[in-house]
Amino acid sequence: MSLRRYLVLAGALLSGIGSPALLLAAPNGQALYEEHCSACHQMEGQGGIGLPLMNAKLSDVSDLYLRKTIRLGRPGRVMPAFQKMSDAQVDAIVKFLRDSSGTVARTFTDEPVVGDAANGEKLYTENCVKCHGEDGSGEGEGTGVTLSRERTFLVMPASISNSGFLASASDQMIKQVIINGRRLSGMPSFGHDRLQESEINDLVAYVRSFEEQERQVEALDEDERPTHVYESPYDFDTTVSNVKAALTGANFRIFPDRYIEQGLVDEFSMNTRQVGVRFCNFNVMYGMLKIEPRLGTVLPCRISILERKDGSVLLVVPNLRVVSRWFNNDELVGLWDRMEETFTEIVDEVTL
Repeated sequence: MSLRRYLVLAGALLSGIGSPALLLAAPNGQALYEEHCSACHQMEGQGGIGLPLMNAKLSDVSDLYLRKTIRLGRPGRVMPAFQKMSDAQVDAIVKFLRDSSGTVARTFTDEPVVGDAANGEKLYTENCVKCHGEDGSGEGEGTGVTLSRERTFLVMPASISNSGFLASASDQMIKQVIINGRRLSGMPSFGHDRLQESEINDLVAYVRSFEEQERQVEALDEDERPTHVYESPYDFDTTVSNVKAALTGANFRIFPDRYIEQGLVDEFSMNTRQVGVRFCNFNVMYGMLKIEPRLGTVLPCRISILERKDGSVLLVVPNLRVVSRWFNNDELVGLWDRMEETFTEIVDEVTL
């Protein structure tokens, strides 16, 4: 530290102008939300690829639940774990959510709920399995939007067996959700004489037992990324032409090209040797959207073609195996696995 900077800092402390706490700016919750959360949840919390952060839902959870959810995420799903954030940053985001929504946190005691998990399993099969699935993951036959849920529902059934959820939610919170339901997300109420309190306790015990029944999810290679990157043996123009010919041959409709930098820089500064070729098969797209409406925010039908300074050309293609597993929907995973095979065939044809 220079002598001048040291004297300025010492002077400020001695004069009472600033304390070390004041000299370090507090985390800006809105800025952190914009940077880390808004892409999925949107600025107003309307939701997109991430769940809607409705006031009714925020009013139904504690700040501790929100903190743990941010910290732990939902392993294997869209919501990442923000483990590198400081506690102050996590708190700032929670405060921003409270201030912007005008909601007040609920409080739940730490008192465990004691129930009969075996009876809870019977009740779960009778009342919950249709939406949440046999293993609580919300996946599997009968849990898709088109099969079991009304079209007005905003989201797929929550995965109540996800380790991130179970570590974030207390027994008392789960019990209250079962009693009161969540009207806006389609969760019915099972309290008010529909089930006895002892039966609700049994359900909580069974949901908690999912912690001991860790679901085996197909493992992806640790190095497998959300995109594939291939090097084309051809020049830029030939590669673009080959991509379009292969897509047409695979019955895709091609839309006008879009430069990668379009909208980011002025039209005279755009790199016209970096282009995204967008395409679609409407029958396939409609099928995807019926399975998972959130796909409207991440439709994967795009191949980016980039020319590097040395003249070599790269193809960047979505890795659908990775992206599809961000959603808790087996039907979607199966469809995108087949699409992945189609993408591989297209790239093989382009780079022959």
